[in-house]
Amino acid sequence: MKPRERTILRCIEDIGSTGRFQIFLSLFSITSSLFCGYITFHFQSLTVAPSVECLSPDCEALLTSGEPEPEYKVMCNTQRHIDWDFTEGHSNILTEYNLYCDRMWLISMGTTLYFVGFFVAVGPFSAITDKLGRKLSSELFIVLYILLLILLGFSGHLYQIFICRILLGAVHGGLSVSSSVAFYEFTTADTATLNMMISSAAFSLGGGLAGLVAMWASHWVLTVIPPLIGFFTIGVLFHFIVPETPHWLFARGYEARAIASLNKVAKFNGTPVLHNIELVSATGEVTTSKKSQGFSILWRVPFLRESMACLAFGWFTVAICYYGLEFNAASLGNEYVIMILMGCFDTPFKLSMYVFAGRLGRKYACQVYLGGALLCLILSGVPLVDQLTVYGNFTVKTVLVSCGRALGGSVFALLYLYTTEVLPTLVRSLGLSCCSTAARIGSLLAPFVILVNEVSPYIIYVFIVASLLVSMKLLRRIPETLGKPLPNSLEDCEKLFGIKKGKQKCEDDIELKLIT
Repeated sequence: MKPRERTILRCIEDIGSTGRFQIFLSLFSITSSLFCGYITFHFQSLTVAPSVECLSPDCEALLTSGEPEPEYKVMCNTQRHIDWDFTEGHSNILTEYNLYCDRMWLISMGTTLYFVGFFVAVGPFSAITDKLGRKLSSELFIVLYILLLILLGFSGHLYQIFICRILLGAVHGGLSVSSSVAFYEFTTADTATLNMMISSAAFSLGGGLAGLVAMWASHWVLTVIPPLIGFFTIGVLFHFIVPETPHWLFARGYEARAIASLNKVAKFNGTPVLHNIELVSATGEVTTSKKSQGFSILWRVPFLRESMACLAFGWFTVAICYYGLEFNAASLGNEYVIMILMGCFDTPFKLSMYVFAGRLGRKYACQVYLGGALLCLILSGVPLVDQLTVYGNFTVKTVLVSCGRALGGSVFALLYLYTTEVLPTLVRSLGLSCCSTAARIGSLLAPFVILVNEVSPYIIYVFIVASLLVSMKLLRRIPETLGKPLPNSLEDCEKLFGIKKGKQKCEDDIELKLIT
């Protein structure tokens, strides 16, 4: 009997694209995002300045003479000797390594190094994921995470902590690629989009969890335990439950192993296994120009050049808005509590983005959320707002800034989807790499908000507001993609998005066509 021809996507639909296996894989993706967010903001939560007590005999005289309240910054006054001591009974990295006064810049450096590791390693680790497979590479990154967290807990010097931060950022970049690709290759596009929004919300909750644990831990080393236990647990379950993805196996020529992988998922989902089938490709052959096509192709084609410029600036703006306001938490009150509050604010906004993107479309959903962030930040600059109290020591300004950060950060997941749907197949990965690079530049600059605040606390707000205005203007030039198939070539972009051909031909007569 002749085998039935089936694509992998059709097979996944037959064995269940939203079954028990996909639920577990979604929980793995969400949990890993939660602890990745925890580690991203881990260093920031451990460098919160605790309360101090003035021990000088003339403390009352200092207050009555117009000197500032004896907080930790007073001890940096070189003209007047002031004895002081920390009043809180737990230690963190700031107290243990004296990261104050002329050493405060090391706080920003510790956070920036994490993003440097992510920035440098996301490309090479993506290649490792394609080379070793999704399963083996994910397991490798989890093992590296566990080892680096153990080393971080036993670090005795600040430079050792910085080295661990760089390597943790690198592993974060690798795991974020391998886990997201693995989920995409085991389910359908709609389910993967929903999982992306939930994972993005989990990342924000991880930052809030880091602040909560740091606030209650008696010693900063204890804050390493939650992600250590979390990654060990999901690593063991992932090893025994998740097989290699059928897409990767079939692309490597292992058709029998790809079918076995699909049948393992079918058994886990409780659906009938596949019999007498032959896997076929749904892509066909790709025809390219004779010359090699690198990143420069994105700037030689007018439509790609304009799309990439608008999208890349949007990614940069979202990153500087999200991380810049996060690192500016110290200027809003108790930094521990502000981190927890911001993490909680993110979740409903990011989940609602899934609804708005499906109803309004990608373009208008971006406009609504970026406009909301813009309005919140502008209102937070009104002097009266800083005096209105919501509850306890929380002012209306704190709530507005938290909402602005949540609205801006919610656009990140949508921009990832928007970029994928706008760019044609042959340059899609190149475009995503460029946009991710633009976002990492914003992430690298964000930690230095702490130093900018020494000049004026309003500089960061002015910069973010200006960036949001420019991004809203630029993203209006990107065509709407809701309900349209993924373009495979520039010709598809012209038909789907109504793009008019320019008078000037692209040099080297670049041809981007997919023959199906």
